Amino acid sequence: MRAGHMAAGELKLRLSASLESGSAYDRRQYVRRPVHIGAGLREDSRPATSVIVFDLSTHGCGIESTGHLEAGARVWLKLPGLQSWPAHIVWTDNSRGGLRFDNPLHESVVDLYTKGTGAR
Repeated sequence: MRAGHMAAGELKLRLSASLESGSAYDRRQYVRRPVHIGAGLREDSRPATSVIVFDLSTHGCGIESTGHLEAGARVWLKLPGLQSWPAHIVWTDNSRGGLRFDNPLHESVVDLYTKGTGAR
């Protein structure tokens, strides 16, 4: 094989490794819509803290927090006008994190929060 050329198998392996190494943010199953919502976040052993929800889907959301976020932690997200919603933190990156809801939000709830944000 000439230098600079890869065998098909090697190319396939490199592509697979590249896809696997993508962040959880890149591999999500449900499209999130951009929002900017002030909310509360509470973990079992910690007091509630204020967060900003920056994207939202029926199955999860992205948050920004000044508090500590720990991947794997069970939390409750309090969006304005809704009861606290149970979730797990699935990824963190400095002050940002991603939540996966234990039970999905209804699509009409997501529509309510994304209305007027230009996200459709």
